[in-house]
Amino acid sequence: MTPKTIIKCLLMLVMVAFISNCGTVKGWFSKTKPDKPPEVLAEEGIKNLKKRKYDDAIETFEKVRDRYPYSEQATLAQIKVADAYFFKKKYDEAMQAYKEFEKLHPTSKAVPYCIYREGQCCYRQRSTIDRDQTYTQRAIDEFKRLKQKFPDSEYIPKADAYLAKCRQDLAEHEFYVAEYYYRTKRYQAAIDRYQALMQDYPEFPKNAQAQQRIEVCKTYLAEQDKPKGFLSKVTSIFDAKW
Repeated sequence: MTPKTIIKCLLMLVMVAFISNCGTVKGWFSKTKPDKPPEVLAEEGIKNLKKRKYDDAIETFEKVRDRYPYSEQATLAQIKVADAYFFKKKYDEAMQAYKEFEKLHPTSKAVPYCIYREGQCCYRQRSTIDRDQTYTQRAIDEFKRLKQKFPDSEYIPKADAYLAKCRQDLAEHEFYVAEYYYRTKRYQAAIDRYQALMQDYPEFPKNAQAQQRIEVCKTYLAEQDKPKGFLSKVTSIFDAKW
């Protein structure tokens, strides 16, 4: 082998070695950003939440929760993810997140807050009085649960205010249905609804009107029970004094 050939072989070996180690060399000089500490990420998430950048806030808080699951900030992040969904008006997602926090941290001081928010999630999805009132009833159930489990909670006054509004909605719904029966001359059904309304919601302002409707319905039902037509006339003839 000639000296020239040997030099070529050596050059080829050097090139192969250089190419194979290129990734390693690149790794030496690349700048990999280290993970931010949980307190920094949590602060960024809160800033995004205040700026109403809810998607960014959710992403940041989820990083805290996933990367630092045993940190104090991870517990905060779980609640803040739920809050971000709530303020984004994604109430089903928020409800699920608050419920999940309750399940994972049943003894946390934040549980009353979560229950209160769950009631709000239902309340904000309630329908108008002429439609199904499932969400209104669910809101009542959540606010009552808060009162039963945490009667001294700071959220009780607000929960009481929501409960009063929910009861007003349910009473208005009952009155609306009773009025529908009244307009369509289904008087017995109307009476049943008016009576249930007055019994279940004694504080309802329209109960006096409901009582008047009951009397009118009874009058109509009594008239319907009277004999009519030819038979009634014949009876009158036989009862007459000649």
